[in-house]
Amino acid sequence: MIGLPRPLAAGLAAVLLLGCLAADALPQGESYFCAFVGDTMSCGSAERDAAMAAAMLTPAEARSIGCSPLYVGRQQESSGETRPAPEPTFAVRTPDPARAARVDAAWGRIERWLGAHASATLRKLRLGVEPEHLAGWEHYAGRRLPDDLYASYLRHDGADGNLGDGFRLPGGYGLLPVSDMDSVNDSNCHSLILRGDLTDADPEHGTWHGSLLTTGSDVAGGDLFVEPRTGRVGEAASGERLRYDGPMGFPSHTAMLEALAAALEGGTALGGSYPTVTGGCELRWAAEPAPLPGGCAGEPRATPTPTPTEQPPTQPPTEADKRATGCLPARRASVVRMPRAAVTAEVNAAWRRIERWLARHAPATYKSLRPLATPQAIARAEAAMGARLPDGLRASLLRHDGARDGGFTFPPIHTLMSVRGMRRDWQVNCDIVLADPELGAQWWHGRLIPFGDDGTGGSLFVDPDTGRTGSWHAEDGLHSGDGDVWPSYPALLKAVAHALERGEPVRGRHPRVEKGRLDWRSED
Repeated sequence: MIGLPRPLAAGLAAVLLLGCLAADALPQGESYFCAFVGDTMSCGSAERDAAMAAAMLTPAEARSIGCSPLYVGRQQESSGETRPAPEPTFAVRTPDPARAARVDAAWGRIERWLGAHASATLRKLRLGVEPEHLAGWEHYAGRRLPDDLYASYLRHDGADGNLGDGFRLPGGYGLLPVSDMDSVNDSNCHSLILRGDLTDADPEHGTWHGSLLTTGSDVAGGDLFVEPRTGRVGEAASGERLRYDGPMGFPSHTAMLEALAAALEGGTALGGSYPTVTGGCELRWAAEPAPLPGGCAGEPRATPTPTPTEQPPTQPPTEADKRATGCLPARRASVVRMPRAAVTAEVNAAWRRIERWLARHAPATYKSLRPLATPQAIARAEAAMGARLPDGLRASLLRHDGARDGGFTFPPIHTLMSVRGMRRDWQVNCDIVLADPELGAQWWHGRLIPFGDDGTGGSLFVDPDTGRTGSWHAEDGLHSGDGDVWPSYPALLKAVAHALERGEPVRGRHPRVEKGRLDWRSED
């Protein structure tokens, strides 16, 4: 069933560092952890539970903003043993014919352009949701999709790739399948509940509201959403107020699709970006218009082609070939782990030095640092990648979940990735190597964790087996012997802090500030 609620596995223990998430709940000078199973948290004592409960939204307040509640200090009562019920059936509804016709016409224009100019992206658009499944999603979610969004999902259930990255909209938003709405909304709701401020939960002027319908998501944790009462399209960024007048703000989902079709057909800007096509025939968006490459016409789905008789047929990769890439991890429940205390202290000390310097000398870059990642988000990413993050990287994410585009960078040009960005980058590389395992482990291996994005497709990565960092480039794969290699992630952080404080270079790159933004310049 697509899009049904996805509760955490029974027995999953998650841990929250309350000094980061709800500092107001802590008695003066005290720090401690809270563990939770499912949606129930326990902080180790009745006093701590009471302090935490007082700082966060109550279950009634959470429900009032369309969010599933979190509980403190008590397990939810079990309903007892139940017998499996037969799979229910749901009445399929028909969206408004006029709106559905406009949606279908817009998608037809988009598909024709992709077929002529970016066939690889066309093939990554997923088939539509079965009407019965969409009706089931509305039933279990307790929400009704606007008719144009409903019709759009009947046409295409988002796109392939992690968080719909196979079809990228301006602003870097991947086109989400309907099943991903719940997980993105739950993550945003948990942040609201733990902050404990109802004024943040306003679909007009707040930072999020449980009624919003997420249709796109970017690597930096931003979301494209539809407000169901009015049908408007808006943008959300972690900790920032919702925007309906931003680059991707539209009066409706239909209007966004029609604007997208017009931008593709005319080569004009949408949300400040122009359509372009990669050498791999995928749609991307650029700051300036560029000529489109030829040879990218194709059908929505690959069709078999005759193989010359003088050449042996190409054998598809076997399951063993694919598993050897490290990109098909065994399915497992997500388990929250906390870094060792000594590593956390080391990483936090380095970050405090960096933050102090940025706040004084590069305030724009300082503001680009995102709030912490939740332990649950890290655990889900680890489960998806089949990896266990080194403690240094884990501790860093628990302080800053990456930086916004154009913000804090490791030298020379690598933007600090969010958990969501790391997972997406890992999946993109794995999709390529799974399609062609002969690229080999010298090009990419699924055990590696990207954490810095150079803006051109390359990345910094850390090897959990050794703790060492390296760099990856699409042209020639892995680099493990150049200036991007550090013995550990904390070693890189401390080197950056030292360079900022003393104005000294990091492997040939000097820290420079222009208009409040940090940049790393070469000695030349």
